[in-house]
Amino acid sequence: MKMKNLLLSSALLALASPSMAQVNLALPKGVHLLVVNGQDAGYSSLGFNHQPVLELPDGQNQVVFRIGKIVMESGSLKTKYDSVPIVALFEASDTTLTLDVPRIDTLAQGQQYDKSPSFDMLDHGKPINVQSDTLSVGFDISPNYVALTREYNQTQSVASLRNVPQSQAATPKTAQAPSHPDADNMLKYWFEQASPESRKAFLSWAISNMDK
Repeated sequence: MKMKNLLLSSALLALASPSMAQVNLALPKGVHLLVVNGQDAGYSSLGFNHQPVLELPDGQNQVVFRIGKIVMESGSLKTKYDSVPIVALFEASDTTLTLDVPRIDTLAQGQQYDKSPSFDMLDHGKPINVQSDTLSVGFDISPNYVALTREYNQTQSVASLRNVPQSQAATPKTAQAPSHPDADNMLKYWFEQASPESRKAFLSWAISNMDK
């Protein structure tokens, strides 16, 4: 009886596996998602939106991300560094990928990185083929990354979806992107309600945790 039940369970698992197949993308601390397959990834300008694992559908996917962390500027002075937005177009199925980015500890290293951004998408330690590019935001203080990505995908740029056959492009609705549309407003509201002592404590905590 036990053997029969085991065989039945194995058969059911085998039948269920194809529908459960997906791609998991592990993101290191300090990497912030901006756009996932054309959808707003809930990026917070305050930087408290790190998502350790992104669930994606099998097939072709496009993500836009940036590195954001507290770095040393000069001496003991620290500052917030945000890299240029990076577009990554890749294809994978039923696996776990890891985004590997260079370590950036100083503002000078960050400025050098912006001149020639690089990263690896690893599948069990082995790099996969990724088309990558940077997303131009101009001098906009609060850029609309979704709109900018949409415009980018109308070009013939290397990581543009326009270069991908429509049948291969991932459907945006299936991407499990985070959603935090009111995160900034909520944080601002509670900050304004807090006492001066609580504000100082919060700012001290924020400075030490923004790159985590």
